[in-house]
Amino acid sequence: MSVGRAVASFFALAALVAATPQTACAQTGSVFGTVFDSIGGRPLEDAAVFLWDTPHRGVTDEDGGFRIVGIPPGDYSLLFFHTELGSLGVSPGPRSLHIEAGADTRVDLATPSMATVVTAQCLIEDRPDGAGAIAGRVTDGMSALPLAEARVTLSWDDPEEPAPNVVELTTGSGGWYRSCLAPAGVPVLLSASYFGREGVRREVVVEDNGFEEAALELYQHRASVLHGHLVDNESGKGVEGAETWLRGTFHRTLTDRNGRFELEDVAPGTYMLMTDHLAYGVKMDTLLIPPEQILEVEMRLDTRPIEIAPLTVVAEAPPVTIDRRRGGIVITRDEIDEVRLRSRDASDVIRSLHVPGVIVRHSSNGNICVGFSTGQVKMNQTGCVSMMIYINDVRATDPNMALRLPPDAIERMVVYKPIQAGNLFGLGGGNGVWMIYTRGN
Repeated sequence: MSVGRAVASFFALAALVAATPQTACAQTGSVFGTVFDSIGGRPLEDAAVFLWDTPHRGVTDEDGGFRIVGIPPGDYSLLFFHTELGSLGVSPGPRSLHIEAGADTRVDLATPSMATVVTAQCLIEDRPDGAGAIAGRVTDGMSALPLAEARVTLSWDDPEEPAPNVVELTTGSGGWYRSCLAPAGVPVLLSASYFGREGVRREVVVEDNGFEEAALELYQHRASVLHGHLVDNESGKGVEGAETWLRGTFHRTLTDRNGRFELEDVAPGTYMLMTDHLAYGVKMDTLLIPPEQILEVEMRLDTRPIEIAPLTVVAEAPPVTIDRRRGGIVITRDEIDEVRLRSRDASDVIRSLHVPGVIVRHSSNGNICVGFSTGQVKMNQTGCVSMMIYINDVRATDPNMALRLPPDAIERMVVYKPIQAGNLFGLGGGNGVWMIYTRGN
């Protein structure tokens, strides 16, 4: 072979080698997209995404994004898996996918919603008529880590029985619990505990064959003592012999000759305070119990079928006058319902609705701080300087507790900006004021 022909053969071979990767790339395609956590309401990180029965796979980043390259043209089944799905015992199923040579194909994936997961599980368990499903996750309030083996209790009053019905559950490895036996149309009181940590109690109501999600955060809460006084609205005299109880609990007693009662060792949470008397009938009102408090409550009863303000809770400040309710950013019950399913408490409602200027922060010790942008520097430098919180026109003794009021218990809210709040409430309103009105008030 001559030198000229050898050189020509070498350059021809080099050109063929150089062209091979480009040719191979042109003959394959890729798939990219995101994986969304429908249960947590956020992108799903560290999910394994793969083409079934092939070596092509990828892992999602912190934004839930993934990309798989070098896929030969053809039809495939795209799947993903995450440990969260394993703890729930569900699979989202495959997605059919067609790959074309040289083309990028976008496919966005999502986990099944909690409602879908629980509904499917309850169908397998043959849920009885007149029942609904309640499910959620139990987490540590300080670290936000899921708590396995936590005890969850569902309880509700039965008019035929002196004591409430109780269902006890244990969370799985991912902190999840579920019950397919919640009575439809009946307020169910939820609570959870784990090695001395307690969850703030809350009531939920589920429709027949319906579903309610209820997440529970646990803290080192200590119980409170409730001192109550039932009085006649006209005479002001105490009402003797009235049966008084917290709905869905074993806290039940009778008022003495002066209309007074006491309930000890009451865990923090939102309750319905119930009374029953032959002359006054059954009365009720929402009661917020903060941790480690001795609470004084006065409930006024009337034999006439008129609306009165029956419940007065002793707090650190007097009730707000009616003139102070004017103005502000009003949040209606309809607006609360729009974000209720993805909100655990009142602070989540404000954050989900993106109220202008309002900043919500959860600190490492489990406390919640809410303020306006003008107060943000104070939050950063000296700890939480929260806006003032009022429940039914009474200033909350524990703002952090008030911010954990469940969405189902709230009828409406009014938020005042610092300048407006300062004019209406004085110096104490310099970081804003948040008025919360519960249902039934």
